[in-house]
Amino acid sequence: MHTLFLLSALLLAAVVGGIGAFLLRVAPAGGRRPLALTVLAAPPSVLGLAALHIVPRFWTACAPLVGWDLVTTVGLLLAMGSVALGGLGLNLARLLLSERLLAACPPLRDAATTAGLAALARRLGIDPPRLRVLAIDAPLAVTGGLRRPTIVLSRWLVEQLDRRELEAVLAHELAHVARRDHLARWLGRLLRDATVYLPSSWYAWRVLEADEELEADALAVELTERPLAMASALGKVWQQASAGPLAIASLPSYAGPSALLLEQRLARLLEGRAHRTPAFPGRLLAGGMALTVAGLTPRLLAAGVALFPLMCSLRPL
Repeated sequence: MHTLFLLSALLLAAVVGGIGAFLLRVAPAGGRRPLALTVLAAPPSVLGLAALHIVPRFWTACAPLVGWDLVTTVGLLLAMGSVALGGLGLNLARLLLSERLLAACPPLRDAATTAGLAALARRLGIDPPRLRVLAIDAPLAVTGGLRRPTIVLSRWLVEQLDRRELEAVLAHELAHVARRDHLARWLGRLLRDATVYLPSSWYAWRVLEADEELEADALAVELTERPLAMASALGKVWQQASAGPLAIASLPSYAGPSALLLEQRLARLLEGRAHRTPAFPGRLLAGGMALTVAGLTPRLLAAGVALFPLMCSLRPL
């Protein structure tokens, strides 16, 4: 019966994720990052709490784990734990690899571009990040770095974009730095991989990525006051994408959902709708969901226990 308890907890995690995905769908685009992170964190929290209830010190009186119940319960715990640990290991390796790759890129030796980056950073009220270049003939603009933020541009971007287009791309990447999007994205990817088997995790991850790009566009437009320059840069990237292989990070690969995101970004820029979304509604929804999950999950797990007479009674947490 312990197995049935874990399966009911897995169903609860899926329901919580599905409700969160619905909230993300109806929330206004651009301010959903707090809610997306909450939706990503809720299922692992539910499953973690359920796993703790299997530990004997949480039992008041319980039928022992024996026979098929022991095998399937341990198997489920190992499967869920292996997925979570695998996601953690993968994302730590990805983090270390990205740090090494960023450090391996040489600094961009262009005084005008460096001065323009510093001026934009001052307007944002942040220290200018390091600016590096990657010698590839494909569009690439990526922001990362734990100890000190770093922006990497491909040689293609530096050579193919005009001064205003390059300024717009730099403003977009600075917006990511100011918002610490690279850290939020790493955390979001980690949470997604911990419950990679839930569709809601993938949806919340896509929402997180999309909102970061939309908000970075909006902040870049505020800095440069040239939405058409950003749109022109995206247009050149799209043209290059349709011509051959593409290596892109924050200007993403354009297939499936990313193609729809590009269309949305271009429409907002061309129609003058690239404005930042107020953060309060998204934070309010995220806080409400977090409090609801934290308050109801122990009670719902206890109700699940009551459905299985051979299961234990749970100690209060």
